[in-house]
Amino acid sequence: MGIHSGAGSVTFDDFDQLTSVHVNATDELFLASGYSKNVALYDINSGRRIQMFTDMHREHINVVKFSNHSPSIFATSSFDHDVKLWDLRQKPIQPCYTTSSSNGNVMVCFSPDDHYLLVSAVDNEVRQLLAVDGRPHLNFEISSTASSQNYTRSYYMNGRDYIISGSCDEHVVRVCCAQTGRRLKDISLETNVISILSHEGTRPGTSMYVQSLRGDPFRDFNMSVLAAYMRPNSKYEIVKVNLLASCDRSKECSYSQHSQSSNGMGG
Repeated sequence: MGIHSGAGSVTFDDFDQLTSVHVNATDELFLASGYSKNVALYDINSGRRIQMFTDMHREHINVVKFSNHSPSIFATSSFDHDVKLWDLRQKPIQPCYTTSSSNGNVMVCFSPDDHYLLVSAVDNEVRQLLAVDGRPHLNFEISSTASSQNYTRSYYMNGRDYIISGSCDEHVVRVCCAQTGRRLKDISLETNVISILSHEGTRPGTSMYVQSLRGDPFRDFNMSVLAAYMRPNSKYEIVKVNLLASCDRSKECSYSQHSQSSNGMGG
């Protein structure tokens, strides 16, 4: 892997079967994880792999995330059901703490102020933890589908005020209050987006699902959804959603990318 800029390029030491990369708060280091039990620490400027932390989990580590403000604190989430918090200053041999989900963890992320950890496990198991010690703060009580392939991803929106969550076997994005857990709004890609996309050549009635999603860090009540179609060799669509716009203008398709959809791992 490598990066390119006006001054040239940097080639980084390889990391096999990569699923997640995240840069620390000082833009000096990044972590990589993938289909293994290991996490690699890289120097951004030189491209050198500084250290490989081995056997951090019992199964592969789907996502690794640095905190937003401390350059040494990071979290790992694994399909072994565990989320662990680590500190580089302690040369990660033992985690600061470990917390477990009922299902395999798809991803973890810090709230923008690092007060909480948001953990998303398979089939709509979404929990908010206190980042300082891993104690449970909220369970968002989203109904399961009884599918072991329903990979769920969740992120913050409007700072730490709201949670947006979607799963790859479903066509709904859920908006929840991050302080009470209350479900505030469901956004259906099939009923609200397909009718708009059809005017630009997409066949009406085509089933869609949520591959990933992000809240807009600069505009409140705005998000983007990476949506895929449930048909072979379909393309992804990046759908922008403005929750404050009028109903007929609140959703628009922005980009068509990638040659084939996948509901696989990664954040």
